[in-house]
Amino acid sequence: MDTSERAERRFYLEHFRQRSLVVAGGGDDPSVPSALQALVEGGARVVHVHTADVTSRRTDDDFVGECWAALRRHGQVAVPVPPEEDVLEVATELAGRLRPFKLVLLDPATPVHGDRPPPFVVLPRGEGEGPSIELARQALEAGVGSVNVCRPADIAEELLTYHGAGVLYTSEQYCDVEPLRLDDYEGAHRLIEQGVAEGFLLPRSSGATARLLIDGYGARFGDDHLAGFAALRRYPDDAVAEVSCLTTISRFAGGGVGGMIVRRMLADAATEGLTGVFACTTSADAAGFFRALGFVEVPHEVLPEAKWDGYDPERRRVLVTLRHELGAVLQP
Repeated sequence: MDTSERAERRFYLEHFRQRSLVVAGGGDDPSVPSALQALVEGGARVVHVHTADVTSRRTDDDFVGECWAALRRHGQVAVPVPPEEDVLEVATELAGRLRPFKLVLLDPATPVHGDRPPPFVVLPRGEGEGPSIELARQALEAGVGSVNVCRPADIAEELLTYHGAGVLYTSEQYCDVEPLRLDDYEGAHRLIEQGVAEGFLLPRSSGATARLLIDGYGARFGDDHLAGFAALRRYPDDAVAEVSCLTTISRFAGGGVGGMIVRRMLADAATEGLTGVFACTTSADAAGFFRALGFVEVPHEVLPEAKWDGYDPERRRVLVTLRHELGAVLQP
């Protein structure tokens, strides 16, 4: 595991600290106990519902209280389920009573990578059939924060990496875009680092990165981690602003998160009385993304002169500049 992977893992473990997860299944896969141990050692509270050689199981009120007491003492509790019962169904029933931060269904039948459904699905709008999606619906309707479905061998990749290895299900209206809070800065900084490592964001000094965070917006799914980030840099002398450093967690790429962030920025900029918002990119895909949101290509000279202070001439030669006139945002 290299330095960036260790940092990524630490970020997710910190994210789960003092939060409860119900994990269902796993069988004899050795990946599961090691991942659960890492979660518990990182401060998460883990209820592991698993198949065992028992004749009965409990999910009554007294048992729910016992689970809480065990989690307080030990940070984890094992819930055995008889072999003749469906461990994923039992775990979903129990999660509906506990209403944890997250339910993780370890389903060996989960398709792998290229054959799997979209890595992020909002229910009940999301399409799809099968036992796992029905259990996810049931859990979300009961008040569970979010549901992850993956193969047992992929649990660590699903929970502790940006890319994921399964499907994350959340409730409708679950995504909010807001200006960053101080406690969001670390997660946003990780997203910026990811974008730099993947080559689509420019490296910045610590001071420049801090400035982005101050002007930053984040997309958050419920109480979960940030799924996307961008900064809205104001140029008050020109009454315009720039969308800068737009990036999303890999598993949410193409899921509409970037559009949610930019639309919120456009609305806020219009409320502030700005006349336009612009964006700059060397990527044809990114330029297409902004055009789809109503941006149009403009000459470099239209942008504020301050934008070009110290700007790399070679990069400027291949830069596409686009602008959104905010009058269009205010029209019904």
